[in-house]
Amino acid sequence: MCTNIYFYFVPLLPLVSRTLLCLEHRTQMMEIPSEDEQDREAHRSHILALAGFSFTGLLALAVLDATLRQDFRYAVYYLLVSFLCYLSALNLQGYKSKRWHDQFATALMDAASLSLIMSIISILNVQTFKASFAIGLTVLALLVWGADHFARIRIQSNFLKMKKEANENGRKKEQQGQT
Repeated sequence: MCTNIYFYFVPLLPLVSRTLLCLEHRTQMMEIPSEDEQDREAHRSHILALAGFSFTGLLALAVLDATLRQDFRYAVYYLLVSFLCYLSALNLQGYKSKRWHDQFATALMDAASLSLIMSIISILNVQTFKASFAIGLTVLALLVWGADHFARIRIQSNFLKMKKEANENGRKKEQQGQT
């Protein structure tokens, strides 16, 4: 993998997309989501499992890098970012109370999962595989992650649109009832 400073900014992509979602639906971001929407326990168990992968991979790769003297700096970086994002998302689960807190925690989880994928991609590019094999797996991994990420953004956006319309319809009915 060539040395390029832009590779260090890849984990920010989910933060950008979630920020755009929050800006598009800023009126709903200060709402308090229902307990079902928050689903803290399910998020915590999901985060803990994946944080374990990041932590274990980080330790294993650090030892492997020191032993084999391979250039795994990007993989180590992405695994560290993944672990820190999962850890931050886990901590945020404890005190999220507004919809934007939930979006921020989800953005951190998305950044963490993208970083896990990027660590695998960076290892593929350090190894002596055929270029076409490494490129094919890279494209496949990014397409799978990207399709899932943007599908979830779209689903969340549609949910927030419907919620906004329901709130507006409720206010209209309330105003009509008062007149």
